[in-house]
Amino acid sequence: MEEQILNSNYKPLVPITLPLYQGRQMRYLPFDLASPKMPVEYGDYLEIIIALCKTANASNGTAYLTVDEKIIKAGMSQRRPQPHVDGCFRQTGDQMNWGGGGSGGWLHYCNDVGASPVGRMAVIVAASVAGCRAWKGILNGRPAKDGDLSHISDQLGVGEVLPANVGYLLSPDCVHESMRFDQDTLRQFIRIALPVSFAEASVWD
Repeated sequence: MEEQILNSNYKPLVPITLPLYQGRQMRYLPFDLASPKMPVEYGDYLEIIIALCKTANASNGTAYLTVDEKIIKAGMSQRRPQPHVDGCFRQTGDQMNWGGGGSGGWLHYCNDVGASPVGRMAVIVAASVAGCRAWKGILNGRPAKDGDLSHISDQLGVGEVLPANVGYLLSPDCVHESMRFDQDTLRQFIRIALPVSFAEASVWD
């Protein structure tokens, strides 16, 4: 597998308090960063989303919101375990698949053949309970087609467990993982996938 330079980075944004738990699940809701709006049943997330995007200086283009409120069983993770990077979201028609299919989905490797960098989205994440580990640094290794980077674990130290109730901006190359819980855990998680064009170096200053 040909190596790729990954600039893995993340930064805290603002403290947040997530809404009352209702067991809600929503994936990849598109919204306009210039004028965010939410369906009525997710209206209690709107102020949080506006604050996170404003602090990240994300104000143009289409972003995609995921809300995941659930009870995670002991021994399981809420999201994807093992070190990985996210990709870029492609919507075709009414299909909103995250992770496969030719009619739209979450592409990690895209159509890159080594001639140009892979297009990946920066994301904003926040959760009511700590459960995401992330790494900073310049790393060598090409993500697998599903974004997996467990094959570069020898380059990774212990990383940092991102604290609860704080929004974090993850760079497009940010290596991160969802951690397994030792006991049943009620957890709320949100992710805002920002446009691929969101790449201003100033946000990392």
